[in-house]
Amino acid sequence: MTDRYLFADEPTETPEALNERWKILIVDDEPEVHAVTRLALSDFQFLGRGLEFYSAESGEAGCALMREHPDAAIILLDVVMETDDAGLKVARYIREELDNHFIRIILRTGQPGQAPERTVIINYDINDYKSKTELTAQKLFTAVMSSLRSYRDIMSIEHSRRGLEKILQSSADLFSEQSIDNFVDGLVQQLSWLIGGARQVLYAEVDPDHNPGQFTVRAAFGEEADIMVGRPIKAGLPVEALSELEQVVRTRRPFFSDDIAIVYSLSGARPLGGLLCLSGLARQLNRQERDLLTLFADQIQLALNNVLRERDANHFVAQLSERLLVLEQNALYRDDVNQHPAAKTSLVLSDALGLTNAEQEHTALASTLMALISGICEVTLAQEALEVRVCYERMHRIAKGIEVDSNPVVKVLLIGIDERFERFDGEGFPGLVQAEEFSLNSQVISLISIIYGEISAGRGVEATLKALLAETEGRFAPGLVSALRSNFSTIADCFNVQA
Repeated sequence: MTDRYLFADEPTETPEALNERWKILIVDDEPEVHAVTRLALSDFQFLGRGLEFYSAESGEAGCALMREHPDAAIILLDVVMETDDAGLKVARYIREELDNHFIRIILRTGQPGQAPERTVIINYDINDYKSKTELTAQKLFTAVMSSLRSYRDIMSIEHSRRGLEKILQSSADLFSEQSIDNFVDGLVQQLSWLIGGARQVLYAEVDPDHNPGQFTVRAAFGEEADIMVGRPIKAGLPVEALSELEQVVRTRRPFFSDDIAIVYSLSGARPLGGLLCLSGLARQLNRQERDLLTLFADQIQLALNNVLRERDANHFVAQLSERLLVLEQNALYRDDVNQHPAAKTSLVLSDALGLTNAEQEHTALASTLMALISGICEVTLAQEALEVRVCYERMHRIAKGIEVDSNPVVKVLLIGIDERFERFDGEGFPGLVQAEEFSLNSQVISLISIIYGEISAGRGVEATLKALLAETEGRFAPGLVSALRSNFSTIADCFNVQA
């Protein structure tokens, strides 16, 4: 092919570009096409970013180039190269084999008759079709500009989708550390594209456990995102932004420049709040975008506040449980007037089952805490039959504050919570233990949990015990059922109920 490509001179502008550039792939078997294309688009700018060109001179090489640069924005693709349909094969390879539906494919041909436009547009997922003989510099400029705008919008939607996906995945358990990190990461990723693009987005908060008084990056998106998480925010900001950072923290007022935005959000759970920093903005933000930025920062901080408040509540619960165990332990060795009904019941059953003195004490104290948890959860036998997984999760959530306690009684309790819905016959939930694996300690704790769950729902102790004894065998070991039957009146008296 010997087509000539002549372009009229056009006025040029060369605004300073950001370091990032839009990747453009040129796949054509004529070297002069590569040279002329690069020349015609040498001063092209879109959103403050220039173009970066990569070339291939055959269909096979074009496929390899796509594998190397899946993030390319546009491919200028010749149709006739080593074969009459080499370019069409590349287009199909991009869409079907690589499953890349983001890159904009501009098909260029010097022989339109070889690949009629209507046929190609119908049968191939391409975005534009140009005849080389008609493709002036201005038309090339227009085609690239419109394709880049399309690519920008598609990627904005895609990044928003990914960000929203992270938010939705984390929303099921927003009070866990891992979920809140996904939540923040999702918001940061969405924000980067909603405001038109930024080279880097960072969200930082003060980490009192490791770096008190220093803002540490919790979520990052864009340039160096992988290495910025966990590092001081000052390490990721341009030098000119550092003085502004101190000013924002001191005055609590946001800072905006042509390519930098820093917003501070007050915390309702800690002395210092969070910082949302964007650098390498494609353009200066308008008022609506600044308001959006502030709203995002506040929402992130609000979610973090909930996590911090639950962390504080868990710490408080852990301290209360330690104090309660001390009081209940003292009560075990006094007259039984001061003993908790759950502890009394546990001691009766544990003694009948032949548990050691240490096991009896640990089980009695754990049963006392389990009674409190069961009263709060209000897990009844009817609910357990219909919603066992939900009941299981509710109990674990309430006990979250004591999960790190090393007290041996707490360990017995946590095992009891894990096995609360197990059964001796192996038909329980989550079905990890059965028979002798279902410890007698856990069975006693489970029985007491059932009693208090029914009490919280207004059912009497005597009626609850009779219901348990009337069940078909399988929930508890035969020895525990026998101990319950033999000590029915004693256990009922523990709750001041006449049998």
